[in-house]
Parts: sequence; C-alpha cells; structure tokens
Amino acid sequence: MPRTQLSPKPKSKRKSWTSSNMIEAVKAVREKKMGLKKAIKLYCVPKTTLQRFVHSDQPPDEVINTTIGRKPVLQSHLEESLVSYLLVMERNYYGLTRQDVRKMAYQLAVRNNIKHPFRNNIAGRAWLDHFLLRHKDKLAIRSPTGTSNARAQGFNKEAVDKFFNIIEEEFQKHNYPPERIFNVDETGLSIVQSKIVKVIGMRGKRQVGSLTAAERGSLVTVVSAMSASGIFIPPLLIFPRKNMTQTLMKGAPPGTIGRCHPLGWIQANLFTDWFNHFVDKTHPTEASPVLLILDGHYSHTRNLDVLIAARANHVTIISLPPHSTHKMQPLDRSFMSPLKTYYSEEIRQWLLNSNRTLTPYDIAELLGRAYLRCQTGAIAVNGFRVTGIYPINRNVFTDADYIASSGETTLQPRAIHDDLCVPSTITHVAIQIPVSEPQPGPSGQAHRSLPQVFDASSVVLPEHILPVPTPKNKKSNRGRKSSAPTLLTGSPYKKQLEESIKYSAQKGRSRGRGRGRSGRQRKANSSRIHNNQESTSSDSQSSDFSADVSVEESDTDSTESKSALEHAQPTNEDDACCIFCSENYSNNQRGETWIQCQSCEMWAHTECSGCDAEYYICDFCN
Repeated sequence: MPRTQLSPKPKSKRKSWTSSNMIEAVKAVREKKMGLKKAIKLYCVPKTTLQRFVHSDQPPDEVINTTIGRKPVLQSHLEESLVSYLLVMERNYYGLTRQDVRKMAYQLAVRNNIKHPFRNNIAGRAWLDHFLLRHKDKLAIRSPTGTSNARAQGFNKEAVDKFFNIIEEEFQKHNYPPERIFNVDETGLSIVQSKIVKVIGMRGKRQVGSLTAAERGSLVTVVSAMSASGIFIPPLLIFPRKNMTQTLMKGAPPGTIGRCHPLGWIQANLFTDWFNHFVDKTHPTEASPVLLILDGHYSHTRNLDVLIAARANHVTIISLPPHSTHKMQPLDRSFMSPLKTYYSEEIRQWLLNSNRTLTPYDIAELLGRAYLRCQTGAIAVNGFRVTGIYPINRNVFTDADYIASSGETTLQPRAIHDDLCVPSTITHVAIQIPVSEPQPGPSGQAHRSLPQVFDASSVVLPEHILPVPTPKNKKSNRGRKSSAPTLLTGSPYKKQLEESIKYSAQKGRSRGRGRGRSGRQRKANSSRIHNNQESTSSDSQSSDFSADVSVEESDTDSTESKSALEHAQPTNEDDACCIFCSENYSNNQRGETWIQCQSCEMWAHTECSGCDAEYYICDFCN
C-alpha cells in the first residue's frame, strides 16, 4: 500500500458527477421513464457508471456512496468500533499511540481471520495514515497533558456540583459584579527558562543546543490574583532567602510586594501578608463585598488569621474542590501558561542581548516585562468563562469530563453491533497487546485479496484484545481525609478550624518526655553540639559534672531544651564576660563557642566550662 502523498496531485476527472443527478438518473432508468442514452444527456452522468448503478441491487442512495479504489483492510463496522475504542481510552487518560493503534489493527485482522498485507506483526504506517484520513472528523493526533491519578479521580461531578451550589448561594445573597470576583494562585519561577522554543538549524544534525542561564535555579514563588473583569492585583514575590533587600525588587511590576523564605515557598504568615495587600487594593465594604476563590492549600484553608481578617473586611472566601485546579482554576486555565511562555522568552532575549550573567536579582525585572504582556482583560475574562465561575455555568463540564473519575469503561453504543454475538471465551490482556502469529496461507496477490466476510458470532473487537483499564479506588482510614469545596469564611468552618487547631496544640503538649519527635530532635542537637565542640578539660571534677548534666538533661522537658538552644550565643550589645577566664565576648577573635548557665544566666566559654551538653548549670550554681 503506498504512503500518503503530501504533494498535490493533478485533479482527477473520476466521480465528477453530482450525487443528486446520479440518483435521479438511476431512478428514471429503473422505473423505465426514459432510456439510458436520454438519462446520460439529461443528467450529465457517465455511461458506464450509470449502467453499473442501474444493474446493482442496492438502493440509489446507497449505491452512489461506493468508494473508489482499494477496499480498506478492516471492514467498516470494525473501524467504527476501533474509533469508539480509541475515544474511550483517551477520555479515561489511557490514550493509545500510533504504534499501539497499528498493533491493534494487526490483532483485529488476525483474530477475525481477515486477509491482510501487514508484516512484522504490525500494520503499516500507510494504513494508519489512511485510517486517520477516513475518520478525520473524529480522530486527530494530539499531545496530551500529564495528569496525575489524584487529579483524574478527584475531578468528579459530586465535588463540582457542591462547589457550584456554594457559588450560586453566595450570588443570591450579594450578586457580585465581575470586578468584585477574584481568583488567587501561586506559581514558581526560576532563572532557568521552563519552555525552550524551536530554532532553525542545520538539517541532519543530531542535536541542536540552546543556551540557558544555569543548570538549575532556585525557586521564586509568585502569588497572582485577577478578577472576572480583567483587574489584576500586583503580585507577591517570595525569594529563597532569609533577609529581604530592595535590590531584589528592581524592575518588578508596579505595586509588587516582596517577602523572603529560606526555600522560597508560600507559608501561612506570607499569605496573610498578601491578603492584607489584597484588601488594601480592593477596598471591600459592606455595600461592595469581594468574593475570593482559591485552592485548598494549607496556607489558605488552615490560616485562621486570614479568615478572621476576611470576615472583618467583608471578603467571602470559597475553596475549590481538591485536585481540580487544572479544570476549575481561572489562573491555571488562562494566565499561568502565557506568563511562563513570556517569561522564558524574556530570559532568552536577555541571554541574547546582555553581556552579563543572569542572576536572581534580575528575576523581578524579567517578570515585570512578562507580567505586563499577559496582563490583559481577554485572558482574565476567558479564564473565568471556561471554568464556569462567571458567568455561572455548571454545565460547562460535560459527562465526558467525569468519565475518568466515575470509572466508566463502557463504549458508546453502536447500532451496527446489536446483532453481533461476542464469544465469552476471549482472553483479556490488560498490560500489553498480545502478538499472534499469522496463519499460513498463499503469498503474493492471493494474500492481498482484501475483501473478506467472516462469521459474526466469532467477531473480536478492540475491547476484547485490550480491555479499558478500570481504576480501583482503595478506601483507607489512614491518613488525612480529603477536603471538599467549602465556604471558608462561614461560621461552621471557622469553628471547626479553631477546634482543630486547639486539639493539635493539646496533642502536642501531651507527648511523652524524651519520646517522639522532640526526643529525637534533642538527641540530634546534642550530637551536633558534641561534634562541633572539643573540650580541653580532663579533670575528674569536669567528668563528674558532665555526668550530672546528662542526668539533668534526660529529665528536662523538650520545651526547656528549645529555650536553651535559642540562647546559644550572646550578643555584642550584652558584651558578656566569661565567668571562668573573665574574657569579654567583644574581644572574641577565634570564633569560640559560648554557653549560658540556665540558672544564673551567666556566660562562659565551652572550653572553660568543660560542658558539651545543651543544658548547662555552672559550678557556682551547682
């Protein structure tokens, strides 16, 4: 079978007649209203074609649909079943590749005893090209988006309906205009571009490189918010540092605020800072309240300070269903992808035109350029529209979107299969498509005689060769219960959160001494102090004292141990004096370690005290 030709072919004169004229000509000749020659001249149809259609036993509407050229290897009902099977597998996130479809076609031909021209236990690429061409109205080769199993199972109709019930109830109370409906979300950026664009290079070269700023970069979190009318709140940038400097904010979008965290992650206190910034920009009042929609991150839903501030400032907060932000988060649907695309382009332009190395101090400037490019009203409006939040449309998601979570694996009904009896002895294979050996038979043109009629009682369909995988939801009482869409600013949730925080605090205080996490932490701290300090005292008095300290340490609560570690070193402002050698801390030039007595709170060199434990009582107090 020849490959699909990409070059334009000369226009053929075959089948140049119209279907309506041919139908009328066939009817006129069959009903003996006119002869063959008169019908040819009256309806402008070819003689041989009209003769063939007149002598056919099929109705005129069916006979004119006869295809020209070679017949397909698989019969029409098998191809239709394969099309339905491919669509169901794609909806369940188990889409088949080109190679899988070619193997499936070979198995269908072998198991249904259809003569075929396939070789090497796989259908040819030409067959796949023509198959996609015959069903181009339903099938196309797509690049799928990676979706975790939690997202596939978490996005279900029950959770989505519950979210829209909450939204509709709030709209009935306040009737929020689009400029008072906001969505907030976080994303991570780095000095290494996340998207590499295609470039023009030498044909045949095995690898084409593209310059990046570094091998990998540290994470900078960007907290963005936008409204359903196209209003954008200046973002919050969280840098992976301990101390904040205004140099990091050079070139940031106007009104941007900056914070620091050792890992660059969003935390509850940092989100509280952003919320105060959000209130300052939106100015919510009792007459003009604000609706804020966010995901279920713990810094959002377990943040009592934010909930109290929201209730006091007339801000209603609603959380999205868990594992559904890829479908229902407006920022994820329309804003984050253009932002990272433009940001990666700004990095590429920087490397192309700048003579100095890109550093974390330049992230805000590059973000400022990219942020202003994608900060458009169309992006914001489309984000809320495709998620059904504004205008409210709970039917924006069809039943096909919930197939993966519902576990439905049945194929679409096909009327052509109603009279087919499928044997129950078909072996199901759930991992890979099995390969069957071809049946011996004549070779050459006889082997390529494609039309074949087989018994319908022994038909094998694609779902019998490779059944659609059925997800198994294992129920367990272990671990944290999954969340649900909630009105976070409502009194029931606020009361539940306060009780949960109070219970966690009581549970932490009731832990046994020297056990669990606190005991392991104290042991680790003691080991670290012992490794970093070398005691020079070897007299028996010091040894006896160390033994007493170890006994005292074992009976000390973990909270007292933490207090001792917080005062590990004096400050220059105190200018402490060693109680043994009388040397001032300000004159310490060798970087010696100091330790504080927990009784008199006096300081001493670790070497002078001869103590390597974290809980210390000096000789005078002892």
